[in-house]
Amino acid sequence: MGRIVRIGTLVENVPTAIDLGMTTPGKLLIKNQGANDIRFAYNAVDVQVGGTGNFMTLDAGTLLIFDIGPGVGFFAQQEQIHFMATGGNSTLEIMVATV
Repeated sequence: MGRIVRIGTLVENVPTAIDLGMTTPGKLLIKNQGANDIRFAYNAVDVQVGGTGNFMTLDAGTLLIFDIGPGVGFFAQQEQIHFMATGGNSTLEIMVATV
């Protein structure tokens, strides 16, 4: 099973936290469906303008796929990930596909 989260309007310069935790192994798909870049990090300060710069950028139109599970993979499964659009509003789509 799993879940799908779609944020139709990820507002520019406003961090949004999403829980990406999983209880079984699976895949995590993150897609920037919008026309502007999206930053993501472990806390809101890192994605904000003037933050520490500890973030990754998801370019417009990019799809990332991760193999993850409880305590395994790229993301820490016990915390939320913060996303923020830069250069204008954007659209974020996330699918957590688990077994």
